[in-house]
Amino acid sequence: MALIEAHFFSEMLGMEMEATLIIPQEKQPYSVDEKLRVLWLLHGGSGDNTAWSRMTSIERYAYEYGVAVILPGVHQSCFTDMAHGGKYFTYMTEELPSILKHMFPRLSMIREDNFISGLSNGGYGCLKLGLGRPDLYAAIGAFSAGDKADVEFVNDGSKRAKDRISLFGEGDLYNTKHDLKYLGRKALEEGVELPKIYHSCGSEDPWLGLNEVVRNFFQSFEDNPFQYRYVEVKGYGHAWDFWDREIIHFLQYVGLRKEDSNYIGI
Repeated sequence: MALIEAHFFSEMLGMEMEATLIIPQEKQPYSVDEKLRVLWLLHGGSGDNTAWSRMTSIERYAYEYGVAVILPGVHQSCFTDMAHGGKYFTYMTEELPSILKHMFPRLSMIREDNFISGLSNGGYGCLKLGLGRPDLYAAIGAFSAGDKADVEFVNDGSKRAKDRISLFGEGDLYNTKHDLKYLGRKALEEGVELPKIYHSCGSEDPWLGLNEVVRNFFQSFEDNPFQYRYVEVKGYGHAWDFWDREIIHFLQYVGLRKEDSNYIGI
């Protein structure tokens, strides 16, 4: 496998940005001269573009399941166009794919070859990106992921309150571009091709209730238009041992199959 740390300038954000990429090499399975399927893998609120590669076996899974992995770093932006800050949603959906397409032409940019997943804040982010731009991703894998619109906001002058105002402003998030349920209804009403959604949470996660609200929303639709699957795993909390196992389940959910041969380590 090739593990690449990329640094580049973002015109959208006006600063240097970074992304880690995991790409199968020529002599390994799945590569040949074909375009590579792509997993966009998002970090949590306190993480960065190295978190998944340091805390899980994602490099080995990329090899075994034959998929390139892009690990973008977006600071504490919640992957959104901030009320008082950078346009990170636009960066993620427009500028970054364009940059990486030119740097790494073997990455497929067609919808059916692109999947997006993430944990915690990145779980919210992958749902926001995937529902807000359903034309870009065939499937979403959200782990320990609640909706920011369901989090009570009190402007008490704390750092948490100030961070929330920077991200979303002071108003109610319901029925705005920051509300996952609003984005889901909007995608349905527009009649676009919908991404499949895999959603999971540990039974001991302190934010399990927020995940259940999202679950109830998607399960309320007849005929399951998002091919939504929810899994609550007993005994797991808001932790890496849970997210490490769940990324495998998401790869299987989107139809990727593990290569029979063993991983060739160095």
